[in-house]
Amino acid sequence: MPHHLLEMLNSPFITALLTTHSLTVAGLALTAVCAPTARRRQAALKALAVLLGRPPRPPRPRG
Repeated sequence: MPHHLLEMLNSPFITALLTTHSLTVAGLALTAVCAPTARRRQAALKALAVLLGRPPRPPRPRG
């Protein structure tokens, strides 16, 4: 069984999928840090949370 899993993980499709996911996460993390507005940073953080399988944090109350 483990041998079959290794074969599957080494397939070109899975390699491309993992690479795409990693680049997307890296791009969103960079956007969350370097975005020029707070709104864009928050949107990037929400998308990053969804990609990582975590529920996004609720917005902070203003005031």
